[in-house]
Amino acid sequence: MNKLARLRPRHPILSRKILIVDDNDINRQYLRSVLSDEDTELLSASSGQMALKLLENHIPDVILMDIQMPEMDGFECLNLIKERHTDYPSLIFAVTGFSDDFGNTSFKQLGFDELFLKPIKATIFKDQIGELLQKWREEKFASNHTLKLSDAELIEIKTVKELKKYASQKELLEIYKEFETETTEAIEQLKSHIASNDFDKILSILHTIKGNSASLGLTPIAKFSEKAEIEIKNHKTADLENYLRQLLALFTTFVSNYGRILNLN
Repeated sequence: MNKLARLRPRHPILSRKILIVDDNDINRQYLRSVLSDEDTELLSASSGQMALKLLENHIPDVILMDIQMPEMDGFECLNLIKERHTDYPSLIFAVTGFSDDFGNTSFKQLGFDELFLKPIKATIFKDQIGELLQKWREEKFASNHTLKLSDAELIEIKTVKELKKYASQKELLEIYKEFETETTEAIEQLKSHIASNDFDKILSILHTIKGNSASLGLTPIAKFSEKAEIEIKNHKTADLENYLRQLLALFTTFVSNYGRILNLN
């Protein structure tokens, strides 16, 4: 992949997409300033209706929800999100001046994953969000939860930001399409080599997929390819067809979503 040779950015520690839902312009801007960094993509909605519209085209990791909003409050928006997006991996945090008691019912019992009281403490808020997200991802993977990958899990935020420094929108589309084409061919070759138990060629192809996907911030594909490499090198080859199915599933998810995530369509 010639275009990739000069585009090898660093990788984020914790890639994340965060949606801020608050009708107050100052509150939204304050949260953006607190949370902004190279690993984070921030989306903003000034109403519950706008948040629901954004969620038609984005799968965030975290939604920060104000409660007291006109027309649609945070509780109604929360319920509609859970109703419409049952397989989304998003954590939804209430960010409000309310007490954590709502009548006799806590915010967690009402469906929120956590409560943050205003005024937000800027010095610790960002770390708290990161810790809760890291814990959630670990629990999700440990339980083999059938939730979708978030946008930022599928394609790392920092990598995309780095690539956009050097590539135009058109060039970026060409790079990802080139990866799609080459990896489609590589997976077809893997099928043949698995059938013939040609482990050297299987390892070579997995190594190439791992390197190219890492360069483009496709961490799930890169990590799975690396895992399969290690298993084969340790002579654990009984599940090669299962590895191929899992790799194909990850790749299919990427192909179905990268245009939307990168806004390249």
